[in-house]
Amino acid sequence: MRLKIGPKTINIPSARLPQIGLPYLKLLTAFRIPFPKKMRVGGNKFAFASMGVVVAGFAATFFVVIAGTSDVPVWPKPGAAYALPNVNGIPLEPDIEDPARANQTLQINLAAGVRLTNLTLNNLDLGKAGLTDCVTIQRTTNTTGWLYVDNWVMTGVSAPSLSMENVETGNLTLAAYTDGHALDATIDSTITEINIESSRGSGIFLAENSVVDRVIIQMGGDAIIGTMTMTDMDCSVGGWNIDYVKAGAITMDATSKFGDGDGINLADFVVSSTVKARNITDNLVDTPITVK
Repeated sequence: MRLKIGPKTINIPSARLPQIGLPYLKLLTAFRIPFPKKMRVGGNKFAFASMGVVVAGFAATFFVVIAGTSDVPVWPKPGAAYALPNVNGIPLEPDIEDPARANQTLQINLAAGVRLTNLTLNNLDLGKAGLTDCVTIQRTTNTTGWLYVDNWVMTGVSAPSLSMENVETGNLTLAAYTDGHALDATIDSTITEINIESSRGSGIFLAENSVVDRVIIQMGGDAIIGTMTMTDMDCSVGGWNIDYVKAGAITMDATSKFGDGDGINLADFVVSSTVKARNITDNLVDTPITVK
């Protein structure tokens, strides 16, 4: 190798690695690191790829912002209808009777075929002047579905009145205090046992420690619930309207109270003859009660 410094030229002999049982190897050859001879940046493919990355990032940011500022209610917020098992609700329109006030109804829509392990309503304060029903189980228009429940337990619930119709259960146990009651249920030994144990593909619904004007459980077809629990649900206005239930067992304990103060000779707790049960335990106690 020749190295020229100013007017002088210096010859430097080539250096070789010592031979150790191998052919001569040049240092750079032995430790050669491959590197592309040409690297091209640009072109249509690169431009489109870059644009795609930018668009994806913008879309993700936009989605996060919208999700963070959305008014979509998440259960169990009142004033909305929830199509279970979806946790997001659809805001309800203002109440027709009081348009200036936001609707505070908690509406639970049970889609045809929905399956729940548990539906729990706990410590809810209900009631609004002018409402007829405080808690109601009903069908959507032009449907024939039933609410199938393995075990339904009501503890410490209260309201001015209760009406139970179109119900079939293996065991019916009622022990509430009432301002007059009429128990006309039909004993029917053909009522089948309902057993709901599998949790495969099921969801849950929990609403607690909330203030609502009423609770509506609405079926779009047959719905299946393992355990339905209602605890400390207190209605100041309106009654319980229970329909279209087929249950393994329905139990209401002695801490529950129903009555509007019109005297025990006028029944405020009515179980009609369309309620059929294989076994009935009647521990209802008539006593003057006014639920406000």
